Amino acid sequence: MLKSLRFGMMGFLLLCLAGSLSAQTGPRSYFMVGLGMQFDLAQLGGTITKDGLDSRLPVTNNAGVLTGGQQKAIYAENTLLSLKRTTGGVIGGKNSGAMTGGNINIGYEKEGIFGFNNLFFRINANYTTKIAGGDTTSTVMGYKWLDQEWNYTAVTVPTYIGVKLYNAANDTAVYIGGGVNYFKGMWNVSGTINAPGLELMTAGLGSGGSPLLGRGGALLGDVPSPGVAKENAKFGASGFGFNWIVGAQTKVTDKGHVFFELETILSAGMGVAGVTSVGGATALAPWSAYPVVVGGQTYRVGYKIEI
Repeated sequence: MLKSLRFGMMGFLLLCLAGSLSAQTGPRSYFMVGLGMQFDLAQLGGTITKDGLDSRLPVTNNAGVLTGGQQKAIYAENTLLSLKRTTGGVIGGKNSGAMTGGNINIGYEKEGIFGFNNLFFRINANYTTKIAGGDTTSTVMGYKWLDQEWNYTAVTVPTYIGVKLYNAANDTAVYIGGGVNYFKGMWNVSGTINAPGLELMTAGLGSGGSPLLGRGGALLGDVPSPGVAKENAKFGASGFGFNWIVGAQTKVTDKGHVFFELETILSAGMGVAGVTSVGGATALAPWSAYPVVVGGQTYRVGYKIEI
């Protein structure tokens, strides 16, 4: 991430130098709107798809004897997919992968600052929310024992100072800029892990009279005990961060311009959430802390109108 920041700042300085040689005349001001996509929201894709999250409690059998390893607070999707293949679909499920977000952007931009026609100032307001992914379920012979849903929302207000390089016709430009932002965002994970239901439906089917599934069972022996019921842990953070942008615009009407850009925001903080279930408090803690990464890369297309 720091390497990307250094690269972005070096590129910005080089283009600022080149911008003083470009021949764009007649600085403009714009009102702009855009739509974008951001992938792997909150950088939770690894947790959702392959890592999961261990409980603070060890795995035990139905007699309470330690058997090794940690119980699970969050099940990773690759674990559930492996169980589905291993059991021939008896343990089924739905995996949707990391969260993907939709982004709405509005802003104001002014060219010709500090006496240089090619320099511009820009301020935006971005709203990002989950539109896909982050939904994991698992069933045993049709009975849903696990339901994990992740959500994310964030607002950022980035400001930029940058440079534009126009073509000879003065109707198409590439640009790059950097600046700082204010951010406020949150992610949450909600759902149920019904460990008692697994143990009840397979009671006595395992070795020594133990359940086949759940605590002490041959499969899913690392379920949290007690189970997690209707949990909804929300982690939020706010503060200030850095950002940069690269893009291109072209004139399509007398005063209208279409633009394409990649925006990178570096913003994060530590969030603290109070859990809402006994199982959640047992697996994690009554109050849990986790990073809230609001930053990331947004791929955007939009429209600017001269004002």
